Order: sequence, then structure tokens, then C-alpha cells
Amino acid sequence: MPKKLFVSYSRKDKAMAQHVADALQIQGYEVFWDADIPPGQKFDAYIIEQLRTSDAVVVLWSSHSVDSDYVKEEADFAKSNKVLVPLRIDETALPFGFTRIHTTDLLHWHGSIQDPEWRRVIDAIESSMTSPASAQRDSFEEIEVEPEELEASRRSIPVQVVKPPRTHVSASAILAIAIVMIMLLGIFVFALRLV
Repeated sequence: MPKKLFVSYSRKDKAMAQHVADALQIQGYEVFWDADIPPGQKFDAYIIEQLRTSDAVVVLWSSHSVDSDYVKEEADFAKSNKVLVPLRIDETALPFGFTRIHTTDLLHWHGSIQDPEWRRVIDAIESSMTSPASAQRDSFEEIEVEPEELEASRRSIPVQVVKPPRTHVSASAILAIAIVMIMLLGIFVFALRLV
């Protein structure tokens, strides 16, 4: 089964996103980008599901995408899940929160999968999918539980609340501590005057 990639981009960069998606498909990846959303689907829920099930998220940073809340949210999701593969498609500075992450430049790429710039992209994608974080993500098995089963299991587990013992401090102890503190303060002030 081919590895699934999610391409995040600004709509104003759709032509470049199309080139990237096509090149990734030629390389054998299953690619999702929002042009693939079926009619009648709830946009946000479908996007979240695609993000969650992708092996890597390829973000196209540009002067348009750095201003897109959608792209920044998708990139933040990918960063949090350690599946972010950021690409820069113009000279724009990266947005706050992404400047310390190495970003591959595609500034002079014209669509060839033989181009050295494109080879760096493929290497970055493969590296993100073979990282320890990726292996750990893949090792978890998703378990579906019906709501009724979950509620029944909650009721069957006895819960005991343990309260910590209260500590009582008497008024005379507080007064003694206050007197000692005042005496120490007085000694400190006296010592400062001698110096």
C-alpha cells in the first residue's frame, strides 16, 4: 500500500500544488489535497480525517500560504505529530513557529522528478516516515469501542478518592515563626549598618 501524503497550500498557489501533487503521484505516493474532497462532504471534518490518516504532510510555504489560517493550522497539526515536510516555493519568510524547522526550497523547480531540488523533497518525505516518532505512531493500533461499552466499563471500575490528611498549624506555632522571622530581619538590618 502506498504511503499517503497530505499537501497543504494556499488556493492562490494551486498551479504549483498541482505540480507537486502530480510529481508525488508519479513517485508512487497516494496524495490528498483539497481538490480531492468529494461533493457533499463536510469540509473541515474531511480535512481533519485526511490529516490524521496521512503518513506525512507536505506544506507549501509562500507569500500566500503564510497568511492562510488553514495552512498554518494544518502545518501546526503536522508539526505536533512530527510528520511535517515544509517546502518553500518563493522567497517569503516562514511564519512564526516554523522558522526553526529545516525547510526545503523549491524556488527553481520546474516539475522534473530528476531535479536535485525534487530529490531533496523525496528524501525529506522518506526521512519523516522512517523517523522514530513515525515508527511509534505506526505501532499504535486503533481500537473502536461502542459508546455503550465505554460507559459500561466506566461503571464497572470502582474509583476510590483518597484525600490527603489535613495538617493543622496552631496559632502559637504561627506566632513563634513570625517572631523568629522578625528577629532574623532585625539581625540582618543591624549587620548591614555595621558594614
